[in-house]
Formats: sequence, structure tokens, C-alpha cells
Amino acid sequence: MFRVHCNQCFRRRDLEPSVIFHMTRCQHVFCNSCFNELSAENKCIICKRELKAVPISREMPRTVGNYFEDPLRFLELYRKVSKFQNEQRTFDNLGFYRRMQKHEKHKLQLEGYCKLEAQLNQKIQKEKKCIEDMRTYIKYYEDAAEKKRRPSIEKKSHASEIKTTWGNQSHRPRPRTPSVTTSEHTQSDEYMTTFFLDSDEEENQTRPSSEKTFHL
Repeated sequence: MFRVHCNQCFRRRDLEPSVIFHMTRCQHVFCNSCFNELSAENKCIICKRELKAVPISREMPRTVGNYFEDPLRFLELYRKVSKFQNEQRTFDNLGFYRRMQKHEKHKLQLEGYCKLEAQLNQKIQKEKKCIEDMRTYIKYYEDAAEKKRRPSIEKKSHASEIKTTWGNQSHRPRPRTPSVTTSEHTQSDEYMTTFFLDSDEEENQTRPSSEKTFHL
């Protein structure tokens, strides 16, 4: 701690406690006598700045009183402040790093979901196409089976007309067998043809003998 004294006449405060000392804004100290002399010119005699000062006492502002405190106390305070702020910056950087990690993780998950969505959409389109092919395929054989089951309305019509009708049906293009995998085995054309032939044989066995059967 330094000894408070006048920077003009060098009077000491500890030796003359009754004397009022003033501290200027330019951080100079003057006794009351020197300060009154300088007040006429309103300039600091040392730095020539505008003279503004406060009396040195217990009632002076805290910002001014800090100049008269032990610097070691402020040094310890600054160390604590520096340590606190350094720890807070470390935590802030750690939190930012963790947020970036979560962001990268969510980004990878989003990219995976987008790829999965594209694959599912592609699969849905293939399934729709396959269903459409299957409907066409089934419709073809349903029409063929319906024509075979339909009884002859005109029994007295000539056999050549019936032959011509079935002959025109034979020229109808058969749809491509859809490749649908409902299980481990794929239903082929041979299986579907056998299925319809077996159904026709069962139907012929249950058909009344009074109906006429035409062999084409």
C-alpha cells in the first residue's frame, strides 16, 4: 500500500489526518490547499487536463476507492474470475461439440430414412405394376372360363358358327404371366393352365348329360 500524499506539495495524509485530500479524474492527488489554488484555472497542474476531483474519504465512490485497496486482493479476485470464465468457456465448447455430434447423428439417420423411403416407393411401384399384371392375367382366364361355362342359348345353331366363335377366341393374345412371389414358389403358366384344365374337367363331370358338348 502506498502513502497518500499531495502530488504538488508532497504533504502526507498519515501525518496530517485532518487535511482533506482530493483525487482527480486524471488520477492525481492534491491536498485541499493545492486543490483550491488549481481550481481557479480549472486545470490539473501535472497533466493540464480539466480539473475534476472527489474528496478521499470512506464516502467516496467504490470505483475510486478501489485505487486505494491492496492490489493482491484484486489479483486473487482476477485469478478466480479468470478461472471461472475459463471453465465456463470450456463447458460451452463441450456443449457445442456434443450438439454437433447429435446433429451429425441425426443427419445420418435422416439420410438413411430418405434412402429407405426411396426403396419403399420403388417397391410399391413394382408391386402396383405386378398387381395390375395379375389382374389382367386373371381377367383373361376368367373370361375364358366364363365362355366355357356359358350354356348354348341357340341349340339349333350350326356347329360351324360355334367353331368360328371358339376359333376367334383362340386368336386373342394371352397376357404375360405375372411374376408374383406370394410364397417361396412362383406360380408358372404351366401351373395356372393345369389349374384351369382341372377345373374344366370337374365341371364337365358335373354337367348334365342332356347338354350338348362340342369337340373343336
